[in-house]
Amino acid sequence: MPQETAVQIMRKRIALVTGASSGLGREFALQIDKLPEIDEIWLVARREERQIELSARLTKPARIFALDRANEESLAVIEEELEAQNPIMRLLVNNAGMGSPGPFEKTDISYNDQLLKLNVLALVRLTHISLPYCEAGSRILQISSVAAFIPQPNFSVYSASKAFVMYFSRSLHQELKPRKITVTSVCPNPMETEFFKHKENTRLIDRLKSKGTEKIEKVAAQALHRSARGKDMSVSCFSARLIRILAKILPQHLIIKIIGRMG
Repeated sequence: MPQETAVQIMRKRIALVTGASSGLGREFALQIDKLPEIDEIWLVARREERQIELSARLTKPARIFALDRANEESLAVIEEELEAQNPIMRLLVNNAGMGSPGPFEKTDISYNDQLLKLNVLALVRLTHISLPYCEAGSRILQISSVAAFIPQPNFSVYSASKAFVMYFSRSLHQELKPRKITVTSVCPNPMETEFFKHKENTRLIDRLKSKGTEKIEKVAAQALHRSARGKDMSVSCFSARLIRILAKILPQHLIIKIIGRMG
């Protein structure tokens, strides 16, 4: 057996999931646990106790990184561990994110700074440090949102950050085609997770419930299925697909006006 092949076999095939302590990130970890091409799952989130509980439910070995991904030092920890372990990154799920509705001028500027660090800068940085460990067949899932399709008054910074994620992911997908690496932008409707359960979001989630929210199980399953098929986007429900189509057809100023009247 050639030496290069022996070394290749010995390298662990990992999946790295951010925001893994709850909601969609947790569900991704549970579904990835069933994939035969993964040897070990790396869980990245702030709440260590949640990660310990999740790792106990997994059949595959899990490594826990109790880190705030928006923190530059935390990203350095992951980068150093990748260098030390030299794994094959079979799956990267950039799921961690934050957002809260409200008028831009009344939102604390430090909150917007943190949002952009987490939703945009940390996502780009983690993607960049992971790529040297990706090989043909590796998959990157970037969690965007249906909010990426249209500008959203009173959710302006969040929707803009998710639009960045979508455009970044789709263009990177084309760049990495020669390496046979898939980058999938995942654009779900709102899901009833902890993201929307903070007290300032109570009225928002009440409105969303009246319109219907997506199940995290379906979103994760569809995203993994679409990425396995080499697709650059995953939209898992009819209403989100409809919004995407309307965003292509109708003038943006008209869409923004409609959203404003809907509240």
